[in-house]
Amino acid sequence: MLRRSALGLAGRRFSTALAQEPAARLLEGRCALAQPWSERPKGTIDQMTGREVQTLSKHLGCELPSVDLTQSFNFEELEIIKQASDDAGGIVVFSHQKDTMTIHDHTRFARQLVASEDTVLEPHAVAAGHPLDSDVLEIVREANQHVVFGENWHSDHSFMGLTASYSILRIDDCPRFGVNDTLFSSTEDAFDGLSQTMQNLILDLNAYHSANKAYGVGHPGNSLAAMEGTDTMSMLAETPILESDVLQPCVTVHPRTGRRSIYVSPTFTTHVDGMKPEESKAILLFLCQWIARPEFCTRVSWRPNQVVMWDNRSLSHKGLADELTERRAVHRVTVRGVSPQNHRGESFSLTHKTKAAQGGLFEGVMDMPDAATAAARHMSA
Repeated sequence: MLRRSALGLAGRRFSTALAQEPAARLLEGRCALAQPWSERPKGTIDQMTGREVQTLSKHLGCELPSVDLTQSFNFEELEIIKQASDDAGGIVVFSHQKDTMTIHDHTRFARQLVASEDTVLEPHAVAAGHPLDSDVLEIVREANQHVVFGENWHSDHSFMGLTASYSILRIDDCPRFGVNDTLFSSTEDAFDGLSQTMQNLILDLNAYHSANKAYGVGHPGNSLAAMEGTDTMSMLAETPILESDVLQPCVTVHPRTGRRSIYVSPTFTTHVDGMKPEESKAILLFLCQWIARPEFCTRVSWRPNQVVMWDNRSLSHKGLADELTERRAVHRVTVRGVSPQNHRGESFSLTHKTKAAQGGLFEGVMDMPDAATAAARHMSA
């Protein structure tokens, strides 16, 4: 298994080898993510853990201020961008995009990535696309809306047979800098941080992932409820993805880097296959809370004319709603990946399905006394 030190060295060799080539201009000004600590509200609580959100990762993510996404890129240039993503743990921020960048420029860049990967843009499985470009999903958080879309940890489209590789998010209605950030966790670092005993325990476990859990009727706090609280988001007329859940490895292997990653989430994962409910709940609760540990996490703050690309095979993410008076709207285009594989090269999502779970939220945070105490303090503040 490749470790971050080996990957970082490989990335430096890659960047140095291309330093004299014209395409290396894409890396000019590369820097760490902006972290406006003084601008962020204090005491934001992670609904998964019940604890205050903290981020301590120093190496996760990079900013590439010299990439103009309205331009065309050749294969080598796209490889440089993808390598920069690999080197930064899967997060690339394209800052300072042109004021004239359009929704169609957004999808054109995504289609160039698609061509370089010999895949397709991920069709929307649940929510309807943007009226100006059906490949774009508009994700809205209305001001003063208490049920927020994407507010718990997840990897995009983990409930599909062929899951997402890159998600490309463009800000449309931008909150003030430092609020309503996107929170990321390196699920690769999280796996590396486990004891060898725990790694061995979960390597051959598999769990079911459900779209219906997040988008099914009957729960007032899931993603469907959040969509219903907006003026623009709506469900597709037909949603066969809600009828069955798919089996995914609990530990996946990245097809580019070989790194292992914890692949469960409180948003979409329902249960570990072959375990009693109490056993499954305990394992999932531990893994979901482990992923949210500060040492694995960073935040992306939003500025006008900014695009963020992240690799769902390396990361879990969630939206923060720490300033409810601020509306935020983003446009997302997603690149289709492959069926996730475990360390044996096995995949199950195209062959192993079960009846869909009911709509709901992950319940378990209140089983942890310290989390319950933190959440109670937050509610009374």
